[in-house]
Amino acid sequence: MLWVRMSGFVSDAGLTEGVVGRRVVAWLVDATVIGIVLVALHLVLWLVGFLTFGLGWFLAGGLWVLPLAYIAVFVASPGQATPGQALLGLRVVRNDDLGRPSPAEACVYAVLYAVTMWAGAIWLVAAFFTRRARCLHDICSGLLVARADAVAPAAEQIWAMPGGPYHS
Repeated sequence: MLWVRMSGFVSDAGLTEGVVGRRVVAWLVDATVIGIVLVALHLVLWLVGFLTFGLGWFLAGGLWVLPLAYIAVFVASPGQATPGQALLGLRVVRNDDLGRPSPAEACVYAVLYAVTMWAGAIWLVAAFFTRRARCLHDICSGLLVARADAVAPAAEQIWAMPGGPYHS
């Protein structure tokens, strides 16, 4: 079901119904994908390090950027979701107007998510007690994880206009 925004109103229940459970499964999918990529890169960097007598092993120190880049790039993309979120029908939008996040907002979101995970996942429990089921990093970055069928993509929002007097 598509909840098209008419006159700027979308019900919070329609946006966030079942989102917390979907986010958990999406995290598992994304963690698996990131883990596979990290293992592959570690193997490649180990080989490069071996072939360069240890000089290439210094590159492994920069692999911590990969999960941040993964989240930021996919959230700022036209799909507005990581592959795990997209698979489970979720989309990351701005909280105020449900629009697409800018690259800067996506970077802030990714960094705050990493800080939340580093500080202890207990901060994720906020989703059970906040309006629109938002975690702490969602609130601080001004973004919202919503159901994809509850927010129309930009092209649909433009054409989701009421008919005029000559509407057939």
